[in-house]
Amino acid sequence: MHDQDLISIVVPVYNTEPVLPRCIRSLRQQSYQNLEIILVDDGSSDHSLDICTQAAQADSRIKVIHQENGGVASARNAGMDAMTGQWLLLIDGDDYIHPDMARDLLCAAKKNHAQTAICGFSHVYPDNRPAPVFQLHQAWSGDRHAFAEEMLLPLYRNLLLRTQSNKLFSAEIIQQNHLRYPGDFSINEDIWFCTRYLTFCERMACIPGSYLYYWQNARGNSQISRYHPEGVESCFLLLSAMRKFLESADATKKTRMEMENEMLFHICGFAGHSYYRTLKKNRECLKEIRQLAERREMKELLANIQPKGLKNRVAKLLLSHGQCRLYHWLCLILYGKQRRALKKAASDDKKAMSSIKEAEKEKKKEQKLKKTTNQEAHPSKIYHPYYNPSEEIMVSISCVAYNHGPYIAQSLDSYLMQKTNFNFEILVYDDVSTDNTREIIRDYARRYPDIIKPYFPDENQYSQGKYNVEGFFNYPRAKGKYSAMCDGDDYWTDENKLQLQVDYMEAHPECAMCLHAARIETAQKAVQLMEIRPYKKSCIIPTEKVIDKMFNYPTASLMFKTEYTWDLQDYYYTSPVGDIPIQLHMAAKGTVYYIDRKMSVYRQGVTTSWSALMKEGNYKQNLIDHHNAMKEMYRAFSRETDGKYDAAIERACRRMDFLTLLNVKEYDKALLPGYRCFYRELPLRTRLLIRFEVTAPDLFTLVRRIVFGKERI
Repeated sequence: MHDQDLISIVVPVYNTEPVLPRCIRSLRQQSYQNLEIILVDDGSSDHSLDICTQAAQADSRIKVIHQENGGVASARNAGMDAMTGQWLLLIDGDDYIHPDMARDLLCAAKKNHAQTAICGFSHVYPDNRPAPVFQLHQAWSGDRHAFAEEMLLPLYRNLLLRTQSNKLFSAEIIQQNHLRYPGDFSINEDIWFCTRYLTFCERMACIPGSYLYYWQNARGNSQISRYHPEGVESCFLLLSAMRKFLESADATKKTRMEMENEMLFHICGFAGHSYYRTLKKNRECLKEIRQLAERREMKELLANIQPKGLKNRVAKLLLSHGQCRLYHWLCLILYGKQRRALKKAASDDKKAMSSIKEAEKEKKKEQKLKKTTNQEAHPSKIYHPYYNPSEEIMVSISCVAYNHGPYIAQSLDSYLMQKTNFNFEILVYDDVSTDNTREIIRDYARRYPDIIKPYFPDENQYSQGKYNVEGFFNYPRAKGKYSAMCDGDDYWTDENKLQLQVDYMEAHPECAMCLHAARIETAQKAVQLMEIRPYKKSCIIPTEKVIDKMFNYPTASLMFKTEYTWDLQDYYYTSPVGDIPIQLHMAAKGTVYYIDRKMSVYRQGVTTSWSALMKEGNYKQNLIDHHNAMKEMYRAFSRETDGKYDAAIERACRRMDFLTLLNVKEYDKALLPGYRCFYRELPLRTRLLIRFEVTAPDLFTLVRRIVFGKERI
């Protein structure tokens, strides 16, 4: 690997606000760091440009280009015009990549003296349904002729040739041959560009494995699933490019004929789109078939091809002999079911729009009646679960669950009981629970489909080192102006919690985070206080106090601005817990406000909780390892804030040492003069219990056994 090799990554961006942060994060976290990341905003109408700008402020490797909307081809061309690297990756703004993609592709290209390297990719769906993986199972390298004979058709057929995002390109070849995307096409432009590029490559390399995660719209409403009037024209453009490549590669007649068959199948497929992706009348569809049969390129293709497959044989037999009407009727039969489904969907949409309009009229009448009769004390309030789809979401509730079967229903009910004058959504992430948690979540999602939006991964992410899954799976899909946290084993107790927090934050735009007090609920007897009340009255908390505090803030109390989750730093994703780095990040963004009102419950004694996991194995060593990891997180936060809060950070790290000594009962060290300031901040009750245990340990043990039982000793 040569450090001087700069890889430019061009990302066309258009209205990908929910998923763009994930894409940018995957680029910034590449193991190969010598990158130039060019984000080209193609006239987005959402907050995509803001996300790009914030990312550029956080990482000097990122450049932002803003242009009027001109399409993805125009955006990619603008990015290639601005690149300065020796190599190029083209990644779409809604996709993301493996941390080693840049490194492994560059390594393959350099090792094999190749001008391109190709990897596999996986489809990814928002609802985490099973998705196909397209990849090679062994490495390959060779010259252009060998590529044409051995790899071209397999890569074409398993889709690896049909996207640019799984390939590393040489910037020199692109610039020398003035390669750009055609501005007139929104389909097939990617495979056309790749084919044109390969024509100028001397050697190619392929690596096994899937490195690109190709985001699929939940409704299948991707570019390939839409109707493109230029689809057939783009196929002929691709046919011309493919022939030039095969000629430059000195391909055999067999390979050329195989590819001609693929191209004919491709052309006929796009011609069929008029039948089942549009509501064109039959005579219009027949006219297009006749125009296709009369094209010079089509006549040449049909005259020279040795057709394979039923579809190609029928096309040659009928179209080359002018039997367009018969071919048309075969298309009507072949695509009849899809065509009827499209017509039905259009009819249903029309009825649905009519119903929506009627419902809106009824709603307006009802609201008018409420105002005139003054039936409600607060007529503008919308009480959930009565969801109003015409209004924007104000709060996204982030809930993470794992084996929370006994608790998750109470947690979800506590969200649904909230009384607000705004809409909220509930984003539930289940980390592959082995109990009935997932079934309960599904049941709630069926009952409240507009409010509860679950995410079910196939593999447990915590075991793979992704401790803070909210940042990966909940915050990127949050639509609310604010986000509120609550784990699946905790719950809210005040029906006005969300309204109170939003009212304050709306009245104080400088506020980045709002929190409140909480009760502690435990199935076991305990000597600690049964509440988490950091302060004795409502107040603004200085940033230094957020960094260094005696007790952590209740996770289920946190509400913060969603936009500030768009630029979460690496220390958040590598931290062993997620709430503390969120608190630090928000405290650096704006003010933090505390409401002295107990509005949630922190549940102790849950077997899957963080505290329970810490006690598995060597408790002392687990605590030390945890606190060391937290210290690394604090130091990374220090670097982000240019050392502005170093005094508070050092004090927080020192406090963790003190708490470790307390938790493992090394009181002789914890009571040394160096920790005296932390000891004095403990509640009086806690200090008395510590002194009791230090002064009369045997008596303390006896009393503890009497109160709590032998098993707690």
